[in-house]
Amino acid sequence: MSVQGSITFVPSVHFSPTHCRRVRETIRAEAPDLVAVELDEFRFEHLDRGRRPTSADVTQVFPSTPAAATYGAITALQRTVVRLSGLDPETTDMEAAIETAAELDTEIALIDERIAETLAELSARVGLETLPKFCLRIQRVGPQTQAAQIEALTRPVGEIEHGDDVQPAIDQLRQLLPEVAEVMIDRRDRAMAQRLHRLRREGNDVVAVIGAGHHNGIQHALEELEEGDIDPDPEISLPIRSSIKTVVRIPID
Repeated sequence: MSVQGSITFVPSVHFSPTHCRRVRETIRAEAPDLVAVELDEFRFEHLDRGRRPTSADVTQVFPSTPAAATYGAITALQRTVVRLSGLDPETTDMEAAIETAAELDTEIALIDERIAETLAELSARVGLETLPKFCLRIQRVGPQTQAAQIEALTRPVGEIEHGDDVQPAIDQLRQLLPEVAEVMIDRRDRAMAQRLHRLRREGNDVVAVIGAGHHNGIQHALEELEEGDIDPDPEISLPIRSSIKTVVRIPID
């Protein structure tokens, strides 16, 4: 390990085959001390075992009915959008990262906020009044601005390589649904930056596989931590796991 570690980001679109390949190639090329993934323990354990959470799993992790309902709705919406985009909802960049870490016998750092905490906060902030507010905000956006935003969102998935490539979408979400953006983007960016900052300060060279929408926010939060504008949180949890996946290596003569 070096005295001060390094972070190599792989900003990705979670269900893109192009980004799955990029994840594998980067981890193999960098051979890091740790692979950091945008997952918490709940999501990691189910991906690592190759199974979707059952209703009993969801009930155990989300004792709050609104949070459980939110989880179910978001999961169903995500899978529908992925299919409509022509992608495979069964294959993700996070699975590619876990499998490649297993291949290299490398441990995995789970850097995302616990999903139960995220959805509990989302349930507390989003209510019946959110839809009328959303409609009013859309009306305030002029047609030229709307056209420019739509044009900025048409970039092909395979060409996304940096947070800047999806920043228009993040800016649009923040403009129309700031309460959702704060919980689903900004809050998680800060949490992931805290964990990456600790890994780097401990001397680890890390490949961090994150959604492209989190790239700019995490980098900004890391800069604030390095410059002392934000104090590191010594109490924040940082689970480190090893994959149970078995990698079959076929020798080639």
